[in-house]
Amino acid sequence: MVEVCGVKFKNPIIIASGPGGNGKELAKYIDLNKLGGFTAKTVTPDEKEGNPPPRIVNVKSGIINSIGLQNPGIEKFIKNDLPFLENLDTNVILSIGGDKKSDYIKLIESLNNSSAAFFELNLSCPNVGKNGIPLGIDEIAILDLVKEAKKISKKPIFIKLGVETFLEDLVEAAVKGGADGVTLINSPKGLKIDINKKKPILKKGVGGFSGPAIKPIALATIFRIRKKFKKLTIIGMGGVFSYEDAIEFIMAGANLVGVGSGVMADPEIPIKIIDDLDKYFKRVNYEDILSCAVEGFYV
Repeated sequence: MVEVCGVKFKNPIIIASGPGGNGKELAKYIDLNKLGGFTAKTVTPDEKEGNPPPRIVNVKSGIINSIGLQNPGIEKFIKNDLPFLENLDTNVILSIGGDKKSDYIKLIESLNNSSAAFFELNLSCPNVGKNGIPLGIDEIAILDLVKEAKKISKKPIFIKLGVETFLEDLVEAAVKGGADGVTLINSPKGLKIDINKKKPILKKGVGGFSGPAIKPIALATIFRIRKKFKKLTIIGMGGVFSYEDAIEFIMAGANLVGVGSGVMADPEIPIKIIDDLDKYFKRVNYEDILSCAVEGFYV
């Protein structure tokens, strides 16, 4: 049992937003109720068709995707997907995205009365803030957005960010705005080129790089944020494929651990991780390994 922001989780393993869709698809392969939590696919105010194909390409130790936040929009999501999610016997995290602050506020208002545990504000996609600066790398825009979101939200607010150079400053802005936690990391950008056609394989060129290859980057990013923000709640993810991976993330400072591309490789991976962690935690205390990063385990 893990308690985060006053919410109790059966275990620290959650499904990251994206690969698991909105649950119905993944439920055909595993019992979602065994999960600590499930994060729905990012929803936006209006329907998005996503980027043109091809949108996924395999690379060594991972994949690059350019899905483009394909989703049905908030109205269809509430009608067709939310009822299924609310019937799950696990914590549901709702991921929301938009092009401007008012989009996020509208989505929170629309979903405020749901039974979801958290809101996750996806700020690491190419959303545009003030002066044409992407929202997720604009400290002032993040501070402003989180402040406004906290005024109306009935649920804890998490901010999902990537591996930006000035990440500490962005997290600081989110914390000052009242954010309850951060989700790290969203997929760093990647590119695969067809040397025969002399152009990128993905239709949109650059996409989000995920899989085992990004795990060291994710761990280093989480560790660096944990060292500065010792009490901040962190959902960590990036290349989690085994219980050993999950333990590394907790040792680096993550309170909860998300499984993303692992679900695409094998839908049963999250359950295998949970079962193996259960055996591990009978020998080792969760709080003991969570404290590793704060105490500086490598010093």
